[in-house]
Amino acid sequence: MPKKYITFIITLLALWQLGQANGILELRTNYFYNFETYYISDFDFNNGRNNPDMFSYSLSYTPTGPDDPGIRIKIEFEMIADVPVLGLQNDRIFFVRTAPFLFNGRVTLTSRDIDLNLDNIYYETGAPVLGISVEESETISSTTMNAIQQSIMASGSLPVGNYIFNLSILSAEGARLLSESQTISVSNPIDLELIFPGGEAGEDIEIYTKFPVFQWETSQIMWNEDYCPTCGYAIRIAEYNPGPPKNHSSLQEALNDQASWPWPDNGQYARTQIRKIASFGSTELYTANHSFRYPIQAKPLEAGKQYVWQVKKIYPTTHPQPDQVLSDIFQFKIHGEESSGGGTTGASPSQLLQIIEQIIGSDVFGQLFEGQLAGYSPTGQILLNDTQTLTLDQVAELVNRLVAGQITITGVSIQ
Repeated sequence: MPKKYITFIITLLALWQLGQANGILELRTNYFYNFETYYISDFDFNNGRNNPDMFSYSLSYTPTGPDDPGIRIKIEFEMIADVPVLGLQNDRIFFVRTAPFLFNGRVTLTSRDIDLNLDNIYYETGAPVLGISVEESETISSTTMNAIQQSIMASGSLPVGNYIFNLSILSAEGARLLSESQTISVSNPIDLELIFPGGEAGEDIEIYTKFPVFQWETSQIMWNEDYCPTCGYAIRIAEYNPGPPKNHSSLQEALNDQASWPWPDNGQYARTQIRKIASFGSTELYTANHSFRYPIQAKPLEAGKQYVWQVKKIYPTTHPQPDQVLSDIFQFKIHGEESSGGGTTGASPSQLLQIIEQIIGSDVFGQLFEGQLAGYSPTGQILLNDTQTLTLDQVAELVNRLVAGQITITGVSIQ
């Protein structure tokens, strides 16, 4: 499987001590979006305000005292391409270096600040950084640009290869003081492989739980919800019946039929849970796991029946709109009917624990089963209003109604 390697989140802090008479210069990588598709037409080397939001760096100088005027530095940035199909071997796509200027404060440098002019940098106080001018700049030749554009016309995105982004802080004399480097390895098509449960068409794979954990493998993504509110993963699960009454002729036809999740079926894929991983000012970064546990509020999976599932990956690009890719379709079968004797739900202890957690909430669940109920397993008997013994399907229906706001729970008793 083609792999995509990328620096994810950098929190390392680079320090440079100028000696006892001077302050401290610091450079930090706040974030670097791992776009999986890059469109060269989205980059404007003449006006960075038109560039996609790709990265954020913090540069600061802490003076020794009120009499410290600051430090004279240069900023240097370059984008390098190593793309064999275009004959590019670590060739510069873009390069800019400023003349020396006096720096004393803190700035945030983003992909929208860096262009051939480099004259729109501001301290966090809002004051402009004075005295910045470009000492040297370079962009790719028109011949190379034409070759890239032709490749884009053929594939729709930058060709497979490595794209390197280097940011350096130099002394007034040109010595390299601090630097950060990010390498993006683009591999097309985007990789997305299902792992469990099931297999491809014709593979007779059975599982022994009605609440499986669906797992897939792909390169990790992160995004800003404001920039990409639909990014992440979405899943669709449906019953597969190759014989009467459905007579599905293919896994795709089954997937397009009534879904078990999302439920009720809206004809779409259900987005899986996302989680915040970092915050930088007003920018919040999110990611999502490569797994999904079948929820109790879904249409119950039934023993002896076959099912199909597929994952959709929605990922950020340098375009304002995200791209997406679909996995293959997997099929699996739930093992034959279990005995539910003794007035129980017929669910396994792990399934019952999941039900209890969804009813009472994660916080209360953790306090109970990591505290006074640690080590205990459910018997499988669930009573409604202390009188009616519920089956698993009945409990699932109650949870569905609870999630929908149709009923409320006034109390839960665990004995």
